[in-house]
Amino acid sequence: MKRISLIFILVLIAGTFSLQARNIEISLTDLNKKIELAQPGDTLFILSGLYRDINIELKTNGNKENQIVVKARKPGEVIITGASSLKMAGSWIVVDGLYFKEGTPPTGSSVIEYRLGEDAANNCTVTNCVIDSYNPKSRETNYSYVLMFGRNNRFDHNSLLNKLNIGVTLIVMLNQERDQQNFHSIDHNYFGHRPVFGSNGAETIRVGTATQALKSSNTVIEYNYFDKCNGEVEVVSIKSADNIIRYNTFNECQGVLALRHGDRNIANNNYFDGKNVRNTGGIRIVNAGHKVFGNTFYRLKGDRFFAALAVMNAVPNSLPNRYCLVENVDIKDNTFINCDHISFGVGNDEERTLEPFDVRFTKNIIINDKIAYPYEEKATVKGFIFKENRVKLASGAKLPAGFVNDGGLSPDNQIVRVPAKREECGQIWSLTSTVKTGRSQNIITVKAGQDNILKAMAQAKAGDVLELSETGEYPVSSDIFIDFPVTIKASTGLKSRPVIRYNGSREGNIVTIRDGGELIVEGLSFNGMSQPGKTTPGSGISTLAGMIKPYYLVVDNCEFFDFPEGSTVPVRGLKNTFSEKIIIKNSLFRAISADAINYAGERDDAGKYNVEELVIENCSFNRILGLGINVYRGGSDESTAGPEVNISNCTFEDVCNKERGSVLRLIGPQVLNISNCNFSNSGRGGVSIRLDEATFEKVKIWNCNFWNSGRILTMTNKVVEGEMSAIRPEYLDASKFDYRSAKSSQLFIKNIGVR
Repeated sequence: MKRISLIFILVLIAGTFSLQARNIEISLTDLNKKIELAQPGDTLFILSGLYRDINIELKTNGNKENQIVVKARKPGEVIITGASSLKMAGSWIVVDGLYFKEGTPPTGSSVIEYRLGEDAANNCTVTNCVIDSYNPKSRETNYSYVLMFGRNNRFDHNSLLNKLNIGVTLIVMLNQERDQQNFHSIDHNYFGHRPVFGSNGAETIRVGTATQALKSSNTVIEYNYFDKCNGEVEVVSIKSADNIIRYNTFNECQGVLALRHGDRNIANNNYFDGKNVRNTGGIRIVNAGHKVFGNTFYRLKGDRFFAALAVMNAVPNSLPNRYCLVENVDIKDNTFINCDHISFGVGNDEERTLEPFDVRFTKNIIINDKIAYPYEEKATVKGFIFKENRVKLASGAKLPAGFVNDGGLSPDNQIVRVPAKREECGQIWSLTSTVKTGRSQNIITVKAGQDNILKAMAQAKAGDVLELSETGEYPVSSDIFIDFPVTIKASTGLKSRPVIRYNGSREGNIVTIRDGGELIVEGLSFNGMSQPGKTTPGSGISTLAGMIKPYYLVVDNCEFFDFPEGSTVPVRGLKNTFSEKIIIKNSLFRAISADAINYAGERDDAGKYNVEELVIENCSFNRILGLGINVYRGGSDESTAGPEVNISNCTFEDVCNKERGSVLRLIGPQVLNISNCNFSNSGRGGVSIRLDEATFEKVKIWNCNFWNSGRILTMTNKVVEGEMSAIRPEYLDASKFDYRSAKSSQLFIKNIGVR
């Protein structure tokens, strides 16, 4: 009997030891095998190193008291790159401290998924991790950084940085019943800068889809820091029901928290600071039963869908994926400080005619001494109830019922504590995973001669200036590739511009901007005529096809001439490339068979475009067979606010006189200003300016001259401001392509044309 008891006790002791928590150090390459043997309470410490092309697959089960932890031995030193990803399924798993850097997930995958095969993760956590620059070669390759499946999972204290391709950064998936009513927590994360994408599909967080609008997700998004998340209008896109978005900070985000589909969502105590940056927004409301309270909206400049507060009009009998009625919504105890637009009935048009109903706007504070009315009526507000709102507006403002003037209000005494601070969000082992490198700004002198520019570029570093010191020709036998910031300019005091031309044997451009490129060119001429026996260049300055990174271009005091082929464009951006800003000024385009400037590469009518801001000023165009300027943004998608195009003080002499042609074809810019331009002997077979503007787009043409030129073709007939002129130009010396107006000309007095 005693012997049996002793054996029983020994078995119990052995069992107890076998279940004790273990700390195990392993290489990441061994993790998939070791995880199968892990027991509840085990911690698997991953040894530091650079791990490439590794698919981490974790399938195991801990329990609430004894989770299974996979943790970097030294957070930030387990670096995962190449074609790598993390997928997990099971329960009570914690992944801590991994650093995904400059790789791409395997085809058809995302970087982190709370799912492995058909099995989802439940009660699992990813914490203190970084995904940085996990981008493909093409911006049109679609995938996300994180996909959340299952239930009761947490994603916290992580940093998601530098996503450049199409696809939502983090998605809460509701595809199956097991993923709904999930009660996920997304908290204390840092969502780093995401540049304007120029297309729909670049949200930072999305919860559900339009087809799941009636499903409850019960996801909580709180204490996150969204920093310059500018991908598209919806920074956070809620497309399901019963979610909570609270205590988040949105810093300079050119977009909004959109309650896009689904009912009964709560948005409270969030802080939006636009710092007076264009298109910065707050909250947009669609559907029913929402509660929006305790939020602070500060220095927001966005309009319409990007407004500080946008309450949408709806489509009668709408399908779930369009715009359902806004009703039974509480907007209470919010503070708006120096915000440009609080708009009700946004999107009111021939389709969206159903006005918001039973919207209670109560106890809100509005401070802005530049506006004379507390809100904008895009439709009537008969479905709103206004009570106990306090305002401090421009002097003499007349207030509607439900608003009272409170002279004691000021921005200083209304700014609340920022709920989520940068240093409290993201991984704890580093505030940023990116290292900024300086620019050299060295000057490299380049003499005229074959391929001398190419030789100088081979030695140049970021920030260098290539200074062309002589007049004459600088032929290049291959593209001048630009993949870092560089300036190419003429030395001061030269009697004429140095001439760059292409004399390669294979197709190429004179200049090709690649990923990472930022280019400034000053005082140069680009000759597009091929030399005998050599290939005609594809363009003067072009992008590489299918770039992933946005680029920057400045062309100043340059000349583009003798481009003889109908497809050879002096300055262009190709499909699937995007620039945040392009400036072309003080330049001459002459004797060109193609378009002179072309940013019309996106032709699929899905709201895509090639450049966010295009500035063309003080330029001359002469003998252009194609279009002088061609910009295209087709379709009716409202997820972006660009492009913005500004054309001023330009002269178009003998440009695009083909039948049905146009001097300027500007399809779909959301903001367009054409001012002080001179059209002479141009567009005679068609029009001078061809537009296809929507009623909400901000399009304005003023103080222009049309002499023996085509008309303005407009959809709305509301774009012209003031009187247009019809004055015959007097140029200083047209024979030398000097199209400045003589001082005796009325165009000089009216400040029309190049100066």
